[in-house]
Amino acid sequence: MKKSKAISQTVWMAIVAILIIIIAAMGVGWYLTLQAPREKPTLTVFSLWSGAEEANFKEALERFTNNTGITVRHIGYSTQELLITVPTQLRAGVTIADVIIAPWPSWILSLAGDGHLTSVTDMIDATKFPETYLDVVTTGNEIYGIPFKVSGKPGFWYRKSFFTNNGLTVPTTYNEFKTLLANISQIEGVEAAIASGNGVGWPLSDTTEAFIIGLGGYQLQLDLIFGDEQFNSTTVKDVFVELVSLLQAGYFSVPDDFDLQVARVWDGTYGIYFQGSFITAFEPFSENLDDVAFFPFPGTDGATGAVDYAIMPALTKHPVEARQLMEFLAGAEAQEIMVGLGGFLAANSDVPDTAYSPIDLSVLEFMRTVTIVPDLDDAIGPPFQTTFWDQLKGLWVAPTTDLDTLLQALQDDWAPPPF
Repeated sequence: MKKSKAISQTVWMAIVAILIIIIAAMGVGWYLTLQAPREKPTLTVFSLWSGAEEANFKEALERFTNNTGITVRHIGYSTQELLITVPTQLRAGVTIADVIIAPWPSWILSLAGDGHLTSVTDMIDATKFPETYLDVVTTGNEIYGIPFKVSGKPGFWYRKSFFTNNGLTVPTTYNEFKTLLANISQIEGVEAAIASGNGVGWPLSDTTEAFIIGLGGYQLQLDLIFGDEQFNSTTVKDVFVELVSLLQAGYFSVPDDFDLQVARVWDGTYGIYFQGSFITAFEPFSENLDDVAFFPFPGTDGATGAVDYAIMPALTKHPVEARQLMEFLAGAEAQEIMVGLGGFLAANSDVPDTAYSPIDLSVLEFMRTVTIVPDLDDAIGPPFQTTFWDQLKGLWVAPTTDLDTLLQALQDDWAPPPF
């Protein structure tokens, strides 16, 4: 009996020991599971940027990766691709992009209205941004876009040595402007006084808006956006009649891709080019900024300031990391990096003037002297936007187009902006 009892005690002690070992092992495994670092995902960003703009943006993203350990993949789309791809994915209940950068307030609010975007209200300090930048992406007291990049569209860019060598002077009145166009057209080797950018149509719309604001005033631009003035009105037709007279005189070039025209202005094929401040990021301008300048539309009281907004799809699989990237893009650090690389105006007021190159600072200083208004077609959005682009592309090719028909087509597709 004593021997059996001893064996029994030994067996029970062994069982208890085994149980202790098992429980301890489970505890260690559970602890290790909790403590194992979660692998950081790779974020995907969609934008419209390519070439120099994309290269500059990647430098800012590299800083984010260095700060956080989160890698970011950038995918550049054309305007039409982005306008179609993103809504199609979101309506299907999926998203490839964790962050999207786009310049269309109406499009952004449309996506937000369908529940596809995350509010960014608590991701930013709204006091660091102009109210006008935030108002157009705000609905129901919620902000849905972070102003990242501002592209001031100050006027006509030119090569300073081209003007000097040909005895040309910067115009201060509209009549002087027309004289300048005539003088440039007479220079040997020049094919047209003004370069015409194309693509999907936005360079032509930017040029047209310069005439609307320059000849009709910034208030006319605002009235067209909000419906207080109609496109088929006499006021608007008068602007288009003047624009058409310059087209018919042969002062505008045949439209071609935006970046190709930059090189042609540089080599003297064309004399001037209406573009946004981002033009200074494109070669050969970017490598020769000391020989680059701009002049505003003579007598203008306004200018468009297109803003590129960062938005965050509600369906992102990485909301924590995507939020980190959004907050980084909203901050002065990211925007100052972009400013330093050229062709970029910061939306965040904490970026100092000293961060700008002389040419970009001159754009900023000019923009402070006029009233900044939204880009016309970006503010109204589709279907007006594509109609505007298509009508202008047709007008540039056939400047004898009936203006009443063209302007009525614009009015027919106008709709009040959603802000």
